[in-house]
Amino acid sequence: MLKGNTYLNMTHQQSFSRKLFLLIISATIIRCLVAAFLNLGNDEVYYFTYALQPDWNHFDHPPLVGLFIRFFTLNLHWSNQFTMRLTAIIGAGVNTWLIAQCGRLLRNERAGFIAAILYTASIYTSIISGIFILPDSPQVVFWMMALWVLIKLIQRPQHTKVNNWLLLFGLLVGITTMCKVHGIFLWFGFGIYILLYDRKWLSNRYLYLSVFITLICISPIFIWNYYNDFITWRFHSSRVSMTHASFNTDAFITATIGQIAYNNPINVVLSCMAVIAFIKRKYFIQRDIGRLLLTCALPIIFVTTGISLFRDVLPHWSGPGFMTLLLPTAAFIENKITEGGKIIYKKILDFNVGLIASVLIIGLFIVQLYPGTMGNKTAPELGANDVTLDMYGWKTLKPAFEKIREKDIQDGQMQASAALVVNKWFPAGHLLFYVAEPLHMRVIGVGQLDDLHKFVWLNKQMGFVPKGGDAYFISTSNYYSNPKDIYKNDFLKINLADSIRQYRGGKVARYWYIYQLKGAASNLSTQLDSL
Repeated sequence: MLKGNTYLNMTHQQSFSRKLFLLIISATIIRCLVAAFLNLGNDEVYYFTYALQPDWNHFDHPPLVGLFIRFFTLNLHWSNQFTMRLTAIIGAGVNTWLIAQCGRLLRNERAGFIAAILYTASIYTSIISGIFILPDSPQVVFWMMALWVLIKLIQRPQHTKVNNWLLLFGLLVGITTMCKVHGIFLWFGFGIYILLYDRKWLSNRYLYLSVFITLICISPIFIWNYYNDFITWRFHSSRVSMTHASFNTDAFITATIGQIAYNNPINVVLSCMAVIAFIKRKYFIQRDIGRLLLTCALPIIFVTTGISLFRDVLPHWSGPGFMTLLLPTAAFIENKITEGGKIIYKKILDFNVGLIASVLIIGLFIVQLYPGTMGNKTAPELGANDVTLDMYGWKTLKPAFEKIREKDIQDGQMQASAALVVNKWFPAGHLLFYVAEPLHMRVIGVGQLDDLHKFVWLNKQMGFVPKGGDAYFISTSNYYSNPKDIYKNDFLKINLADSIRQYRGGKVARYWYIYQLKGAASNLSTQLDSL
């Protein structure tokens, strides 16, 4: 009988392992197809600058996303929108497997598979950080690795390797934070757990060594900021500072709806049910593990939501917290299925996967096929407020602009060395990735630091527009800027040379205005020490 039960358990285990494998493979194929056909968004092309000019830290974020881009593009020798996104795609597959392993530790193989389904059904984990290349893309992988280590720590505090796991946790938090500073919330959550529920860890000297390892890992952030006037601190503090801030109902509503939408409303409702059940002492997972997961998940969610009461926030900031809640949620669902709710929860999970698939299909349809624009309908700002244009049609700009540029050079109207001048990080990122890099043109940022961000540092690599030199300025109608207003004192002559129409679904979606900037009044290039 024992052998028979063991065989059945093995068969059961193999069944969920096979399902997990098929889930990861099918989701990865879909992500690859989307990544290959969908143009990079504003943030994604901006992070190409991190790969183009690696540094210990950057204006907005730590450096690892740029290094991962550089790795998967073969040191930028294979740069395209698909390879740019490989970090996110591969990371999503790895993380689906990781969260399943964490779920298995909490209860069993079925709980792990449910966690993988919930992960795949989340817009944040499956699309935002699973297809698009953002700092979140590698961050969530190392966050999940750190959670796996924490679960092992709490489950087996007397294990001979517990001190090694503690040190590994410190390393993983350091790497997570070097992807995005939100990673430090892992220490914040573990610290809350220790202080409230398990103070014996405070007597373990390896805990403090683990903290020290994290500090060593993230020291480049501090060192870089020391030599750059703590610019990252000042930038982000201005986004979240409560000084002189007043209650902002619109920001709170937007952030709340955004967080629910990004993390899938069904996932969020199920997570709330799991948290409430746990608080009511319905322990469907080990009590200490549940406490640990809540202390790691809830602080980043509460902080993001709290800031939104006074300032605008981005809904994906709290994404790692909602991702963490998927673990107790999976255990909660598995427990319900065990108690006899298999049919209804299976339908919920099926509907959940169908919902994310529908969102992806509808989103792709709108981006690729919507006739014209959903934004402003009139020139010169045709397409303004239409975010779908950020991921559409940029590949068509390069050949059209190249013809204009070649004719200008042949006619002697522009110098062959003329750079492309930009005044804002978006759409500068698109112009750099889709136009300037393929044409081997320099991109020079001339403007304000708060507008240019990383492009100010990129100027050290790109140089400057020399006195008397020429430059191009490309203004896209959905983010329209008139260089005659911006650079009227910097160039002797500014001409609108041509305009390029872009069509979508048979209708004009936007214009690209090509300006000639002739005769620079001085050497032009915004530098940090000149601000």
